[in-house]
Amino acid sequence: MLYKLDKVRRIHGGRAIVDIEKLDIEAGRIYALTGPNGSGKTTLLQMLAFLDAPDAGLVEFAGKPVIYSEKQLQPLRRRVVLVDQQPILFSMSVFHNVEIPLKLRGCCVAERKKAVDEALKKVDMLSFADVMGSRLSGGEIQRVAMARALVCRPDVLLLDEPTSNIDRHHQPVIEGLIRSACADDKISVIFSTHSLQLVEKLADHCFQIESGKISER
Repeated sequence: MLYKLDKVRRIHGGRAIVDIEKLDIEAGRIYALTGPNGSGKTTLLQMLAFLDAPDAGLVEFAGKPVIYSEKQLQPLRRRVVLVDQQPILFSMSVFHNVEIPLKLRGCCVAERKKAVDEALKKVDMLSFADVMGSRLSGGEIQRVAMARALVCRPDVLLLDEPTSNIDRHHQPVIEGLIRSACADDKISVIFSTHSLQLVEKLADHCFQIESGKISER
């Protein structure tokens, strides 16, 4: 099992924004997470990315309990990547933004060049490689962030509303990326969305979250 959550709660402002009795997520699948704004979708994704810790309960990843210390979390964060609904790019070119994870991992220049070009081609942004991130539209930033997430070949890709800022012309690009990430690169994908059409197109399983509580659709 990829993730197991047991009696997991996250409290904010005196209320439970995540209150999950039990949740099992298998590897090699595409999961959709639906629910109204403020229902806990983003908080749950942040917890699955090991960027936020529960106030109560047990989280297991790849069969082992998660220990919430920086030393224990760092290797897990290398295996799981979250693309936010409004991702941030650094004040540098598109190429150098996508290259960052590979530089941090000590990859050589030739390896970085090949991997970044391939990732940008997948999101139809190769022609923007030398463009500064600050000059991109919201949808273009989203696609660059997807490339940056995929370039380091994570075990798990978490996406918060991946098509919300994408124009109609490029929505099939993102949909294709999600499919190929799972089918070809063996990356497990969990995405949040308001689009039932996207759920029907992509998801093997769908969970509904409301007031922090989760149920399978």
